[in-house]
Amino acid sequence: MKDRRRIFVLLPGRREEGDHYQQLQEEAALDAGSRLGLEPEIEWAPAFDQLRVLKRRLAAEPVDAVVTEPATSSGTDLMLREVRGRTGLLLLNAWVPSVEDAAREWGETHPFGTISTDHSAIGRVQGEQVRRLLPAGGRILCVTGPLRSSAAQERLDGLRATIGAAIEMADSEAGHWTEAAGITAFSDWYRVAKARTPDVAVVAAQSDELAVGVRSAIEGLADASHRDVLRRARLLGVDACPGYGRRLVDEGALAGSIVTPASTDLALEMLHRFWTQGRAIPLRSFTEARPYPENGTS
Repeated sequence: MKDRRRIFVLLPGRREEGDHYQQLQEEAALDAGSRLGLEPEIEWAPAFDQLRVLKRRLAAEPVDAVVTEPATSSGTDLMLREVRGRTGLLLLNAWVPSVEDAAREWGETHPFGTISTDHSAIGRVQGEQVRRLLPAGGRILCVTGPLRSSAAQERLDGLRATIGAAIEMADSEAGHWTEAAGITAFSDWYRVAKARTPDVAVVAAQSDELAVGVRSAIEGLADASHRDVLRRARLLGVDACPGYGRRLVDEGALAGSIVTPASTDLALEMLHRFWTQGRAIPLRSFTEARPYPENGTS
């Protein structure tokens, strides 16, 4: 008889915003649930609404576990306090110091752990891609995700640590991981940079959607000379989701990306083993990021 445990999966953002990585997370959760005989219930919520959606769901009907990616570090702490002692919890792509304290309080009754891509490693891989594109050095722009997210900050730190002294880097923060946010982040940087010739050779964006937004912003520049200069910039992204980021690299629209595997399927597999085999869930588990294409850039 299959295990019909119920799992609430809460993803950050909105479906209509076109976050291809979170779409991949949803598909992976549904596929794993079907394969393992589990019942994942999936909702999306933007950062400001995640806690309310979580509270509403927990109040409506018991669940056996929550799998969620908090959009902010402060949101992670709030979710830990809300779920503690009530059900199992697996956090995706999130880490705060209080996680270790929560693990001790959770005990062995409910499953608890974290699964993340090594975001510092993503930054280092992107740094190596930049160095391949600019072996003699040059100027780059990094368009980050929201820095209230530990993932965005760790990616930025890894990039900075890898590019070397010959590369000058500016950065601009996007409020979300979407194309529209990429347009805004680039425009914020350009508003200041246009006073001198904005001749960055590479734009290292922290998601493929952000990179596409940057490209759109460049095409929309009113100053033809600046537009021509910036069109020559090589664009790098992150996630390389099938049908989106990988296709953009294959078509030459992006110089490279980084594959970040889905983690919801691994989360459901760990929960299934906990319930059926009594196997403890590690406090920290990681999925492996790798460059796309494999040689670093196209």
